[in-house]
Amino acid sequence: MPNTLLAMFTSGGPIKSAVMLDAIRRDPGVCESVDAATGNTALHFTCCNGAPEPIVRALLEAYPAAAKVRDLDGNVPLFGAVSCGAEPAVVKLLLDAHPGAARELVGGRTPLHYACCHQCAPETARLLVDAWPGACGVRDADGNAPLHFALVRSARADVVALLIAANPGACATRGFMGRLPLSLALLYEAAPETVDAVRDAYPDAMRNEEIVADYRNHGKLADYAHCAKCEPEPPRASGWERGHHM
Repeated sequence: MPNTLLAMFTSGGPIKSAVMLDAIRRDPGVCESVDAATGNTALHFTCCNGAPEPIVRALLEAYPAAAKVRDLDGNVPLFGAVSCGAEPAVVKLLLDAHPGAARELVGGRTPLHYACCHQCAPETARLLVDAWPGACGVRDADGNAPLHFALVRSARADVVALLIAANPGACATRGFMGRLPLSLALLYEAAPETVDAVRDAYPDAMRNEEIVADYRNHGKLADYAHCAKCEPEPPRASGWERGHHM
C-alpha cells in the first residue's frame, strides 16, 4: 500500500513531513490503520522517529484514540515518544489525548521510568509526574523506581529533585546492583547538589556498609560497569524501528 501512512515507515527511506501532512489532510481515516506486523499506528511510528510536533498534532486531531492504542508489545505511543527524546510539547499532546498513558506499564515500568532512563528534559519529567505522581513509587522487577534510572543516567539535578519531592521514600529502596539511590548517585558521579538531595531524603543510607566504598569509588563505576558488564540496559519501547528521517 504505497500511498498509506504506514507504508511511509514500513517501506524504509526518508519521510518528508510535508508529504505526510498532506496525506493526513487528504484522508484522515488512514490514521486509524494498524501495521499487522507490529501493532503500530502511524502515531506510534512517528513518536519513535523524531516526533515532529506538527505531525503528532495532525495525527491526534485526525484520530485521537491512537494515543490509547497498544502495539503488540503493549506500548502506547507515549512510550516511544519519551524513549526517543520527544519534545515536552509532544509529550503534553499525548497526555492530553490520553491522560491514563502515564499509568501504563510495560515490563513493570511506567513512561516515567523510560523518560528518566533517556535523560528527559525537566519539563517532560514534570508533565509525567503531574499526570500521575504515583509513578515515582512504582518499582520494576529489579526494584528500580524512576529515581534509580535517573541517577544511573546522570539526570539533571532538577529532575532528581522533582522525583524526590514526589516520593522521598524511593531514596530508601534498593535497585540496580542492590544499591540505594545514594550509592548510585555517588558511583555515577552525580552533581554535588544531587548527592546532597538524595542523602538528605534518607540519611540512614550513610549507615549502610557499602557506602564507604561507594564514596571512595565516586565516579568510577562507568569504567567498572563496562568491564563487569553490569551496566544496566535502558528500558526501551520494543517493536519500533528507528532510522527514518522526518
